[in-house]
Amino acid sequence: MKQMTLFDEPTAVLPVSYYPDFLSKYEADELYQHCQELQWQQNQIRMLGKTIPVPRLECIYGDEGCDYLYSKSVLLKPLTWTDALAKLRDRITATAGYSFRIVIGNQYRSGSDSIGWHNDSEASMGFNPAIASISLGSMRKFQIKPIGGKSTDFWLEHGSLLVMLPGCQSTYLHQVPKTNKVVSTRINLTFRPHIGGKR
Repeated sequence: MKQMTLFDEPTAVLPVSYYPDFLSKYEADELYQHCQELQWQQNQIRMLGKTIPVPRLECIYGDEGCDYLYSKSVLLKPLTWTDALAKLRDRITATAGYSFRIVIGNQYRSGSDSIGWHNDSEASMGFNPAIASISLGSMRKFQIKPIGGKSTDFWLEHGSLLVMLPGCQSTYLHQVPKTNKVVSTRINLTFRPHIGGKR
């Protein structure tokens, strides 16, 4: 399996590991079809004193009791792992060496669906978590930058795995910006640790 190191500047290595061919096309296609059957929902988020729809669909699966609160307003309660998601979790752990207890799905239905600059630093994940991201479907621009620094733009292929390593969330921000281009659906599965719930 090919692993790539992504560079911000010639002397600065991004704190991520990237596996462009983690899944074969057949495996990625099968997983994409499985994800169509997941329980997606349109959540509401509180921003600048207003409650607005989250600009994408979301779902969460994982261990019992591993609730996930982000932006102090969106609470996700995990459904039981599907067999396909549990097997994928174990395969990622075998490759990357990190354990995960939940997976959060994001479905970007068109170019107007997005997620802005942020880091994933919720207390429920513990200190300096590693987060593993599987991309399925249409490629969308993914951007990452040091806090206060310049961004690096790149594209995540269908079936690829991006692992944001421990320390990335405390020093870097990332986003999937909107685009005016006509794009089809992208599904992103982010596997995360959790320090609560039942093991």
